[in-house]
Amino acid sequence: MQSGGVKEEEGAVNKTFASRGRQGGSSTGSTSVAVAAPPVTPVVKHKIVLLGDQSVGKTSLVTRFMYDTFDQQYQATIGIDFFSKSIPVDNRTVRLHVWDTAGQERFRSLIPSYIRNSSGTLVVYDITSRASFRSTFKWVDEVRAERGEEVVIFLVGNKSDAQDRRVVSTEEGQKKAGEYNLVFMEVSAKQGTNVKALFRKMAEALPQSDDNENAVSKGSGTNAGGDGGQSVVLGKQRDPFLLSPSRMHEG
Repeated sequence: MQSGGVKEEEGAVNKTFASRGRQGGSSTGSTSVAVAAPPVTPVVKHKIVLLGDQSVGKTSLVTRFMYDTFDQQYQATIGIDFFSKSIPVDNRTVRLHVWDTAGQERFRSLIPSYIRNSSGTLVVYDITSRASFRSTFKWVDEVRAERGEEVVIFLVGNKSDAQDRRVVSTEEGQKKAGEYNLVFMEVSAKQGTNVKALFRKMAEALPQSDDNENAVSKGSGTNAGGDGGQSVVLGKQRDPFLLSPSRMHEG
């Protein structure tokens, strides 16, 4: 619509000049109307790490976020997987580089390397597993030990669809988030409930500039509630000893 309006305006200008040219006994050429280029939206990149015990649904959360699908077949993550998705937030675009980590104990020693240079962390537990909820204390402590207060941490209760098997109440999650100064949300990767809102709230909570500009190239209680995005898969890396995603490729 805008381009049509520009052409119409340009035509009117040309006719006016042509009319004046005939009246003065001289001819005139056409004139152009300058159109300002749209402003470039700044892109801010941030590294986000998902932490939590095995089988709490970390990969399912990322899959729902990226593709809006849910896989009924459970497959444990070996090492780490990488994904990337852009979310428009206010006057900028936030590019989330999401690291989906393995929850098995044998990979625990690698977690500090995964956390390094991260901007945000999603500590996930299963509302039907009290053991996974108790483990979140350890995960949060590891993040704080590596990153201090420089990282945004969300406490995420997954499987909110399984109310009949719930053993961790919403109030318990809220209380713990308040004690640790975390953002709290309950989600369902299976049904998709609050998943997009979770990642949007994380994007909104991150710094407006990518202070950790090397976060992607180096490996080394409040309730929240958002949408939108554009995705690019950077590939999946299952080598637990490759701590740098610099070898990732877009595809």
